[in-house]
Amino acid sequence: MQATPELDAEIMLNADVYIQGWAVAIATEANLLLEIGKHQEAKELLALQIPLFKQVAERWAKALINDENTYLSTAYRFTNSRFKNHIASERVERITEISPSDRTLSPDQIRSKKINVDVEFEMSYSSAKFDQTWTHRQIAVAEYLDGLSELSARLEGLESFANLCESRGVKSSREILPGADTEPGIYIREHPGFVNIPKSA
Repeated sequence: MQATPELDAEIMLNADVYIQGWAVAIATEANLLLEIGKHQEAKELLALQIPLFKQVAERWAKALINDENTYLSTAYRFTNSRFKNHIASERVERITEISPSDRTLSPDQIRSKKINVDVEFEMSYSSAKFDQTWTHRQIAVAEYLDGLSELSARLEGLESFANLCESRGVKSSREILPGADTEPGIYIREHPGFVNIPKSA
């Protein structure tokens, strides 16, 4: 919470360890509460911690996406062709979820951002200013922010699961989770529990 977000390898590494540990601690405590049927306590914990976690994720996104070049101060800079082999479009979309300046843009504003980014990278000075070192640094930033976005989404998913447990009135979350002897696979929520999606589907 107190670390000042900045593009510094040591600070980012240390912060990442703490942030991941924080997310694990939240998830572990919430899951334990759900297992013993304390749904309301789990919901209260998540309602308190998730906004704080998202606040930290957004602070990091704002700091790492910010650039002295205003046209590049957007997560949509990662959509430029120079990143196509390194940063998938799905990753960019996840990053925009924790980027305050990008999350609320309209489709027209997004298109405008992308055009401005592409034009900036086509300028005569771009090859010298945005060299390979700069590009690799941006790839690392995207990976870092995508990790934060994923942790945030997982905690929100756990909050939805807590709501499900409460609405079903189960004594333990284990009652609606696939058992240890269940076939591996992807499961979707369906009354009264979860249904496995076959691999061929």
